[in-house]
Amino acid sequence: MMELFFKPKSVAVIGASGTPGKLGYVIIKNIADSDFQGEVYPVNPKSDEILGYKVYKSVKEIPGDVDLAVTALPTPKLTVATVRDCAEKGVKAVIIESAGFAEMGGEGKKFQQEIVEIAKQNNIRVMGPNCSGIVSRDIVTSIYPMTRKVPRGNVVLIGQSGLLAAGMASDIVENESLDISKVCSIGNKCDVNENDLLEYFGKEQDVDVISMYLETVSDGKNLTAIAKKVAAEKPVIFLSGGRTEAGARAAMSHTGSIASNAKIVEAAARQTGMIMADDFTELKDFAKVFSTQPLPKGNRVAVITLAGSVGVNVSDLCATYGLELPKLTAETTEKLKDMFDTPVSNPVDLYFSVTKIGFTRTLETTFPDAFRDPNIDAAVIILAGFEYTQEAVQKKIIQKIVQEVGKPVVVCMIVGYNKYKNVIMDQLGKDLPVFPSLISGVKALSKLCEYGIRRQKLSA
Repeated sequence: MMELFFKPKSVAVIGASGTPGKLGYVIIKNIADSDFQGEVYPVNPKSDEILGYKVYKSVKEIPGDVDLAVTALPTPKLTVATVRDCAEKGVKAVIIESAGFAEMGGEGKKFQQEIVEIAKQNNIRVMGPNCSGIVSRDIVTSIYPMTRKVPRGNVVLIGQSGLLAAGMASDIVENESLDISKVCSIGNKCDVNENDLLEYFGKEQDVDVISMYLETVSDGKNLTAIAKKVAAEKPVIFLSGGRTEAGARAAMSHTGSIASNAKIVEAAARQTGMIMADDFTELKDFAKVFSTQPLPKGNRVAVITLAGSVGVNVSDLCATYGLELPKLTAETTEKLKDMFDTPVSNPVDLYFSVTKIGFTRTLETTFPDAFRDPNIDAAVIILAGFEYTQEAVQKKIIQKIVQEVGKPVVVCMIVGYNKYKNVIMDQLGKDLPVFPSLISGVKALSKLCEYGIRRQKLSA
């Protein structure tokens, strides 16, 4: 039944509004601006037409079948009554984007339990409450306006936070920073939870990477079994909220969730092969690396730099995060010896070569040989935001080499001027994972290598 949330043939928006800025208006506008081709039924007892759609007084008055109902009502009491109407209508999937339920405690918990009981009695799947809906190319039910079309990408984000999910979706789509497929906010998880979605997306052919932010685990045993199966086929990136006492208290007031024991969650993640992220930036950054780069066969890394001090720092970081910096083969060092004033080593310091033939030509000649070296599984490239880098960025030199060699690479930014750094981040970042710091890039690459090695062992 998860299909009804993401590929419905008809959708009713209960609490629809014709007033720009109101949640019920935003939802209708988002659906209208998506590629949704099915029937749209706004429900509002005080309106006749919204954005060209005929409005119905009640969901029960809608003449056709309703696959999905989305509610954005002002009170829990109205929401409960609406779920009862949906049951009478025969609706089988409901997204409740209203708040005021278990996260509020007391009466809110009782209202949420009423919804659960109605849903169970009538075989209805419920997403939410206290969520921000779904963002995809085929349908957008989010309470936050989307400014551009959602790409048909290969990454899914599942978030227990409404604002996080909606905010990340808007950021990713507007800035084209990640090849997203769907963003799904599950809120209080009164019914549909991470296990349902992980299992569903694990079987979706167009989904290659799954990222999740959870403040509680609904069924740890089931999650472990599902995640182990899914992570053996595609990367699952996991950020666990409420890992400390302070975080657990915040989770209770945010989604009414009792946070899971951090040690148990982390142990389960290691057992299943999920990739642990430490914050929201990593959740997105790791997804960028996994969705754009091939899996390496090992953890042997070449560091490409124009400054010896940076090479030293990256070498330390690589050692900290379990990456090796092997020597290049004799054949490679022989090929490159004329480009260097000292014996070729790893990190590969391009400074001397750049002074002789320029940055672009150095990348075209020196980098590919080092990258192809049989002792190397992946590379870290360090770029500075200065004018000399711009020609290579505009000509997509790095992208071409990465595609030809077929090994993963991460790009790390250091010093420079914003007008040049921004070009690198924006233009190069559309194709490759580009990081604003050395540690973020090295850590992300270490996760990719760790997962690649795991997959190698599973297939052996």
